[in-house]
Amino acid sequence: MSLIEIEQPPQNSKKFPRIFVGVAISMAIASIGLAVGALINLGGPGGSTELGLGQTLTPACDNAVTFLYYTSIDNREDLNITLNEIQMSDISSNCEGKDFIITARDNDGNALPLSRDANGTLWTSVRFHFAPFLGVNGSVDLNGNLTNMFTLVGGNPNAISVQALGGLDSIAALPQSSPGIDDWDLSDPFLYWALSPDQNSVSITFNPFPIEGEDSIGGFLNPRLIKLFTLESTDH
Repeated sequence: MSLIEIEQPPQNSKKFPRIFVGVAISMAIASIGLAVGALINLGGPGGSTELGLGQTLTPACDNAVTFLYYTSIDNREDLNITLNEIQMSDISSNCEGKDFIITARDNDGNALPLSRDANGTLWTSVRFHFAPFLGVNGSVDLNGNLTNMFTLVGGNPNAISVQALGGLDSIAALPQSSPGIDDWDLSDPFLYWALSPDQNSVSITFNPFPIEGEDSIGGFLNPRLIKLFTLESTDH
């Protein structure tokens, strides 16, 4: 198992000019075969090493996957930080047909709840499928977006949403009925589109239902509790 150990320096309390401030942190991580491919260490209690960026691994299906997560800061009387979104980009077409699994873990290695649904069910991992491009008629729209390119597996789409951040690569001009007017009937998409060799990307957004008796951010994960993320790949 390959590791990326990245710890954050201690953070001082600061005041921010707006109620919510988005924060993004990125690292390059990748999965190897069917096992855990990388651990991103976010620095639990006592972390002191400077944050490192841009580290890469060489997995079975890719050279490097870029991992980016977004947080928001609720600047009220009690400062709250929430994990809102994870993005993975630079995904190779060699990974099409695989499932990816993302888990956040605390300092003791326990899986943390990433989201919760209306029934109170906690989701401690996100599994999603990277669909292969099969060239099925009607599966690609005029903008090159592949239907269900990335889809949630075994989760609640109301609590966790997964969607592609880009479409297919154009390899030929669409037929036109007149100059500037595309006249493509969505058939034979292989003639006009191809899966990007290494620039596929996906967004995972967390929409937890509030915890009864708490405010609207009560169901969100506090990223300060996260020691590391794990990223796995497996057959669908």
